[in-house]
Amino acid sequence: MVAWLVLALFLHKAPPATARATVKVTGVVGRAVLLGADIPLGFQVRDAIWRYLAPAEELVATYFRGSAETLYQSRFYGRSRLHSNLTLEISQVELGDSGTFSALLVNTRGQTETRMLHLAVYEVVSQLTLQVFTSESSRSGSARVCEVFLTCVAASGTNVTYSWGRTDGKVLSMDNHSLFEAGLVLWAKLGPSDRQVSYTCTAANAVSWESATIAPWEHCQRETGAEDAVYDYRNILLIALPLSVLVLAVVVFGLLLSRKRSGKQRTKLLLDASEPAAAPV
Repeated sequence: MVAWLVLALFLHKAPPATARATVKVTGVVGRAVLLGADIPLGFQVRDAIWRYLAPAEELVATYFRGSAETLYQSRFYGRSRLHSNLTLEISQVELGDSGTFSALLVNTRGQTETRMLHLAVYEVVSQLTLQVFTSESSRSGSARVCEVFLTCVAASGTNVTYSWGRTDGKVLSMDNHSLFEAGLVLWAKLGPSDRQVSYTCTAANAVSWESATIAPWEHCQRETGAEDAVYDYRNILLIALPLSVLVLAVVVFGLLLSRKRSGKQRTKLLLDASEPAAAPV
């Protein structure tokens, strides 16, 4: 700590440091990342200080006349290491580690150099889930038209961008395709010529990418198959219902005719029974 106080006092009186453009560094959650000091040729470093500037300034590591120190109470406590070339290593990187770092270098002549680095931490894209939702199936003569919504969602990943493409290499036409929700959803209008067409969704960020493919026409066939079943069922009803009515009418007519005949026979029997028997001679 005494060394750090001496260095801070010296830097307070040191000439203005020469700064360069901010260097962008990408990190992956759970892995280590290296932040290089980029020491100029011939610049003999005597002292150095690494700081984390956002959201609150924290001291991460110091190098004072050959002695390195990283055990400061910062968010990187226990995860930081200062290499001999003054590169700062952060292990087990977290999403919250994203931010700006500064490295102040002092040479043996008291000259200073400043390095600014911005760390952006990403989570790896993984496990894409594709789904098909049929919006409408209709008939146009003998041709079928099917409208579908294709959804693509990554199980994990930060700052993910989504894009779609046809596996046959054709460009997605504006007339038959539309993107929604920043590429998460693709609307497509399919015809009979699209039976073999598949769509590939690609999810990517600065450190990884994943892709998955799906053939939507199979889902359209399920929908049109259901419509065909209803259509055939109605045709059957149109034929079977009149036949049923005709058969029922025949049965009723037969019953009435049979009842009428049986009534006549019963009347004849009653008349025969009511006539007196002839007297013997």
